[in-house]
Amino acid sequence: MAETSDRGSIRSRCKAISALFPYVVWRERDGQRAMLDAFLRVAGVHRGGYMWYHIESSVSTLLHEESRGSLKPAIILASPHFPWDRFTNREYLVKQWVVAVSTLSYADEFSQSVVDALLQIASVGTLRPYIPADMWLWLNKRPLLPPVCTGRYLGSSQDLVQKVRGLGDIETFTSYLFLVWSEWDYLKGEGFREMLTSIRKDLEEIQMWRHREDLLRRLNRVLGQLDLGLGHLRQHYPGFDEGDIQLRKDQYGTLKEVLCEMDRKVNNDLISEPPVEIGHPVHTNSHGQAKGVGRCPCVRFLPYVFSCMSGSFPTILLVIKNRCPP
Repeated sequence: MAETSDRGSIRSRCKAISALFPYVVWRERDGQRAMLDAFLRVAGVHRGGYMWYHIESSVSTLLHEESRGSLKPAIILASPHFPWDRFTNREYLVKQWVVAVSTLSYADEFSQSVVDALLQIASVGTLRPYIPADMWLWLNKRPLLPPVCTGRYLGSSQDLVQKVRGLGDIETFTSYLFLVWSEWDYLKGEGFREMLTSIRKDLEEIQMWRHREDLLRRLNRVLGQLDLGLGHLRQHYPGFDEGDIQLRKDQYGTLKEVLCEMDRKVNNDLISEPPVEIGHPVHTNSHGQAKGVGRCPCVRFLPYVFSCMSGSFPTILLVIKNRCPP
């Protein structure tokens, strides 16, 4: 009986708090950001809960493309807390959200909220078609997502991996993996397997070395955070146990091994390739005319060398040194 009473009391308080939302947004427009920050902290505790049902009409009104543009930034900042899969008029709200985001500058201030909300919306199959292709470019901002992040948690499903990969933009796909790989969340089973398949197919070429390196750095960081143990992880997830850590270590360790294996294969292929005849002169007579042609494997690797000019490429230099005639 007491539990029922407590639940009703909490529900009443949430309803009262949600009634403040339009006022909070207007205050933010006038430069009073503190009230919005306090509201969002409360919203984070009740993320996806019933408190948002009472303000769906307010969200719709404030997101409307004919509303004053100065209101929209506050709505965007609050959008990661909306239960996108539960709003009754969700397709319309997503369209309004897209319009609102398109009016914003491509700025770091909004990137965390946009990416979090984007991944949540995209995790709902019926809402995914309402996301235009250019909206996915926000992933390339790679914002620092919070430890408790619904978008990241929902964003590792198989169909979402396939969707981002299907955009045909390797930069965006790499950024997507970079964002959803985190010590705070495990990867959904089918999504994890889809990632392994996609990486093997899309990142196996020599020219993809920069993307592999980028993702390996990310995985090293995630695994390093997991090595800090339960004391660190329970700061935000008190229920974390050793099994949760091991699951994440297994998944991210496997991804790292696949990327390392691909690097080893690329290096071995480079070293094992036979020399090729090339037609550039290596000797000339006194008149500058060619006397012969050289036999040099370096030309095979030139595109890769040029792609590495701003990075570290000891392997390719070793190959050229050992294979190129003096």
